[in-house]
Amino acid sequence: MNKGLLKSIFKDRKLRRSHPRLLVYQELLKAGAPLSPQELYHRLLKKEKKIGLTSIYRSLDLFESLGMVFGIRNGPSVKYKLCESEDHHHHIVCNACGNVVELNFCDISGWSRKVSESTGYQVIDHQLNFYGLCKACKTSKK
Repeated sequence: MNKGLLKSIFKDRKLRRSHPRLLVYQELLKAGAPLSPQELYHRLLKKEKKIGLTSIYRSLDLFESLGMVFGIRNGPSVKYKLCESEDHHHHIVCNACGNVVELNFCDISGWSRKVSESTGYQVIDHQLNFYGLCKACKTSKK
């Protein structure tokens, strides 16, 4: 996801591109690996960027609600990774090393229909993530 796309997402939703949001986005873009809010904060402090931890949390919450980042939860801790795809997608996360791969396909319309029929709910959206061992970690566990 590039800066132009960020600008477009914010413009379409009439959101302000504040300085803290831009700093968080740029740091996630440079990181290449998932980061916790604290890691983001310390990385930005080292670069002498003025931002509060609260602003980082708020930015990450907003980005996650917009589908721009994926939160990798491990007990009480969470790390965030910038999504590469702007379209609807899912993720698979390695339980050992934390590697995340985006899955750019979603074919659960039949399952969604069954959920609606059995519960009476109108399904509006869904989130589906897979967890397991990546090829490298699976090989090293043998």
